[in-house]
Amino acid sequence: MQKYTLTTRIIHWLSALLIFFMFISGWYMVELDYYSPWYNRLPELHYAFGMALMFVWFIKIIRLLTGTQKKLPPPVKPFERILSQLTQFLFYVFVVTLVITGYLMMTADGQSKILFKSINLPAFTQFSGPVVDTMGWVHEYGAYILMVFVALHVIGAVKHHFIDKDDTLKRIL
Repeated sequence: MQKYTLTTRIIHWLSALLIFFMFISGWYMVELDYYSPWYNRLPELHYAFGMALMFVWFIKIIRLLTGTQKKLPPPVKPFERILSQLTQFLFYVFVVTLVITGYLMMTADGQSKILFKSINLPAFTQFSGPVVDTMGWVHEYGAYILMVFVALHVIGAVKHHFIDKDDTLKRIL
């Protein structure tokens, strides 16, 4: 069995942890009231982890475009390969969309955002309320759709491991 490279495995599992945290924190923080001790802290963590995800996916996309990210030929049927490639493509589309809309909403007032009293994230422009509302809608529902793809990804990995009994899951562990 040929495993994925260590870099690929680190990027995969770090992405998984960041995406999981981002979804849970985003879901939870919109329900916080002003008196919650997490009212200011959780959004700041959400933003910081979002910037970490942006950095990890920047590396991931550079590796993909430069051919550094080696693709191993899994023993799958042609329709499974197409489904896998489609799911992977949609992962990229949704993660990049979520990162971009999150960043633009965070700086929508045209002001730089300061994280942890030291990290300055510049604003590119200022957006009107309706545009921010649209980005919020895309961000929220995009996150739900991304989680559907995460579930499909996990189901596929479990299927390969327990039903097909191949090494697909072991390669990324």
